[in-house]
Parts: sequence; C-alpha cells; structure tokens
Amino acid sequence: MRLVPLALAAALALPALAVEAQERSVRIVNRTGETAIGLTVDGGRNLIAGRTLGAGGSVVLPVPPGCRADLRLVLASGAVLDWRGVDLCAAPEVFFTRGAPGRPAEVTGPGRTPEVAAPAVSEASLVAAAQRTLAALGYDPGPADGVAGPRTRQALAAFQRDQGLPPTGILDGPTLAALRLAEAPSRPPLPNVAGKPPAGTDRPQPIPGDSAASPRPPIPAQAPQRRAATGTGFIVAEGRVLTNEHVTQGCARMVGVLPGGRRVDLAITARDASRDLALLAGPRDLGPALAFRSTPPRRGDEVVTYGFPLVGILGTSPSLTTGEVSALAGLRGDPNMLITSAPVQSGNSGGPLLDRGGHVVGVVVAKLAALRVAERTGGDLPQNVNFAIQGPVAVEFLRRNGVTPRLAVTAQTLPPAEVGEIAHPSTLLLECWR
Repeated sequence: MRLVPLALAAALALPALAVEAQERSVRIVNRTGETAIGLTVDGGRNLIAGRTLGAGGSVVLPVPPGCRADLRLVLASGAVLDWRGVDLCAAPEVFFTRGAPGRPAEVTGPGRTPEVAAPAVSEASLVAAAQRTLAALGYDPGPADGVAGPRTRQALAAFQRDQGLPPTGILDGPTLAALRLAEAPSRPPLPNVAGKPPAGTDRPQPIPGDSAASPRPPIPAQAPQRRAATGTGFIVAEGRVLTNEHVTQGCARMVGVLPGGRRVDLAITARDASRDLALLAGPRDLGPALAFRSTPPRRGDEVVTYGFPLVGILGTSPSLTTGEVSALAGLRGDPNMLITSAPVQSGNSGGPLLDRGGHVVGVVVAKLAALRVAERTGGDLPQNVNFAIQGPVAVEFLRRNGVTPRLAVTAQTLPPAEVGEIAHPSTLLLECWR
C-alpha cells in the first residue's frame, strides 16, 4: 500500500524539477551601444550565428552546470569583450557595456567586468570604411554611405567567397580581418577598434580575438602588394581575355573582376608590345566570348565603348559611351589603328570598341593628349580624338597565339543600351598588382 504514495510523490516531484530546470536561465543584455554579431559560452559555438544582437537587445540562455562560465561578445566593429568566470546563477541578467581604454568598463551584473574595453566605433563608419576598401579591391559595394544595402552585401559575399569565408554578406569579425589584410596600403586603414595604431604601413593590425571568435584559422599574411593600376579586358574565347599590353606592364599579378564581383587570377600568356596587345588566361567559366565583326568598319559607323574608366573617381561600375569611327588610320597614318569620337578615359584601355550590332571592331587603346597637342598647335584643343587597335589586327594576334575568335556579320542596328547588355557579361575590370 505504501508504493502508491511513493509513486505519487515521485510524480509530483517531476514538475518541480522541470520548473527548477526551466528557471535556471540567464538573460544576456547588450548595452555596448553597438550591434553584436557573436556570443559564445565557454568557447562554444556562436549562439547568435546568422543574426545579430542589436544595442539594447537581449538573449536568454540556459545556465550551464556549475553556474560559472566564460562569456565572449563579438561586436560588429570587430571588438571582442571577454568576461571570464561569471556566476550566471547570481542574478537573472548579465549586462555587457563598453568603457574607455585603460580602465574597467562600468557593468551592472554579477561577476567581474569585461577584460577588454575599446573605444566605440559607429557601425555606419565601419561599413563606410569597408565599402571604400571593397571598391579599392575592385568590388562594387555602391557609394561609401555607411549603409549595408543589397549592393554592399553582394560585394561582401563575393569578397568572402574569394577569401574562403562563408558568403553571408554580413560584415563580421573574420571578414573585417580579411579586409584589413587585403586592402591596399595606400588606402586609409579601417578603424582600429582596439584603440591601437596599425602594426605597419603594409598590413593593418588584425582584430584581437578574431581567431577565437571563429573556428576558421586566420588568413596568413602575404607578401606586400598593392593595386597599382586598372584597365579593361574582354573575353575572346573560353578562358581567354584580350587587353592592351601596357595594362599588363610590370604587374606581378593580374586579377580580373567579373560582373557580380567574382575575382579571378589571370595569367599573361602572350604579349605584343608593338601592337599593344596582351592575351590573358583564366578559368574556363569566365563568361561568353564577344564576336569580332567579319568586315572592316567604315568612316561614320556608329560605335560603342564599354569599360571601367577612372575607377578611383567613378567607382567600379562599367561605363558606356557612344561615338563614330572618324578615321581608319591612327597617328601618322598608322594602319593598325582607327580613330573614334567615342569618349574614353584612363581605365578604358583594353576594352572593346563595338559596332551597333554588338560586334567588336577594335580594342580601345588611348586618347590624344589634348594639352600637349595644344602646346604644339598654339592653343588649338583637339576634340574627341581617341584611338583603338583595328579589329583585324587583334584577330591576327589571337590566331597567332592559338586562339580562334568568333567572327560575325553585322546584320542589324541595335540601340546602344542593348549593345551594352551584350558587352556586359564579357567585359572585365582588370587590376595590376605590384
């Protein structure tokens, strides 16, 4: 008869145990004034992976056995706040705050204060700095306005993919560290959230604690290189890109930036300095090849340029200009060249000159130095005198180097916008790294 009361007592005790277990939780509150992107307990997984913990936000966590734990909060600025040996059973809430460098942060909550306190860096300024660095590296994050919009997230994802990071499009700690390692030394460094100056002019100091906040090993430092120049190239066959020889001069590394931000290394396989042509090789899936016009152009034919002029001023978005074929020979009657009125600028070099059917009739190479000509002619400024290498010259160069280009007959006249749409997936921003 005594078994029934014991069973009832055990049954009644179970809910009490469940309630007690349910109550053993703690709320972690972010009072740093910044968005947090990482939260770990005792070095475990990121408990807010795939989302963020905004300023003033909180998350409820179960209390681990033994009550005491090491907490780590990773901020979007890259700062890492470690709080070790916290007694999570002493109070229902734990607050993370920030303080001035050199003295403990004022924290409300149990245990000790965070061991790392850094000067606050606004999220907008960090995003703007990242946008500037992405643009300098050849990605297209849009304007440096401090807003992580779709273009910025797409550029971040492309950069992360190229660095072997998860392509989340989120500006997290590992991505910030990779940006700091990859950015050109001529650029202003990203804000150093630990309050320390850069370690050197070539490599800003990595973010403290990034390797512990992410299981991914840190990216090893490479030999110092910087992007020295940019140009344009276009796909002429599977895995083959044509550009100007002067775009490749003195380059230790050539990088092509495809539409959408994908970056690929390109190898220089052939050069012809006398005709200013160079052939580059890359992955087979670069994109579709443009076709060359099978007949020579005529004076007065309408043409379109497509390329990446003045990247440092205009950004990394391609530009389209229109004009006409003005002459079928270059300076001093050079038969390898033609003259066009379509405006070109520094950075257009190596890009395609297309007819209104979307077929290549030349390779953009240079513009006339107007001021120098004015000095020689007593002040007469030439207008719209720009040069391109004749299409047949480029075709002969390609064939000589084992590439059979596509040829096509122009049978229709398309609007310039449609010609641009033909050129877009086949035209690359080229970076010369030294």
